[in-house]
Amino acid sequence: MNIIDLTNKTYIVTGAGSGIGRETAKVLSEQGAKVVMFDLNREGLEETHSLMNGTGHLYKACNLTDFESLPSLVKEVVDQCGPIDGLVHCAGISSRKPLNVLKAEGFTKVMDVNFYSFVELVRLVTKKKYFNDGGSIVVMSSISSIRGYKAKSEYCVSKAAVDAFVRCMALELADRKIRVNSIMAAEVLTPLALKARETNATVGASDFNAPLGPSDPYEVANTIAFLLSDATKTITGTSILIDGGACI
Repeated sequence: MNIIDLTNKTYIVTGAGSGIGRETAKVLSEQGAKVVMFDLNREGLEETHSLMNGTGHLYKACNLTDFESLPSLVKEVVDQCGPIDGLVHCAGISSRKPLNVLKAEGFTKVMDVNFYSFVELVRLVTKKKYFNDGGSIVVMSSISSIRGYKAKSEYCVSKAAVDAFVRCMALELADRKIRVNSIMAAEVLTPLALKARETNATVGASDFNAPLGPSDPYEVANTIAFLLSDATKTITGTSILIDGGACI
């Protein structure tokens, strides 16, 4: 028996133009779901769409930090697809800055993408007529939420905020049986991470030192699908580590 059956379910996946978001959209489509994909990169969305199983999937190129336009975007999706069964927030950016160059606007830029856009999407999507009771929300966090790294204050703070928000929303939405969880990943071999390894410009393997090594995007996507499914009806308010043992 397939414990992950997402047939006739509809999910929004942000950051679906590449990396974990793309892999998640593919995995959800393989499990029978209809997927609505958001990303800044239209070409990336088109490529993701071409790799998916089934029909009825939608993609919308959009800027999730344009908070004034998000209400109409979410309404448009619900008008087209009906009530949503789940939200997966994979969109995110990183940064690496030492203390002597940190400024408020730098934190704002990272927080807008990694945290505030997620907050706004949760607020909009979970309206009574927009989101089915018993649904599930999953957001990409990071082990940076619980571990410090040199020159990564902006990123670490944004992910810590995500995990705190998850715990609060798990309680607020529990009366509707809506589950809210995050994935604390270490290094995941997305195209962005592989490029970072080459340039040493952002997070690399040396930051995480995972005994089992880095994860593949499909591992994260499979865990997201599991958390979205009815196989996990009482898992909520938690952060699941996918870190190759980096936090041991």
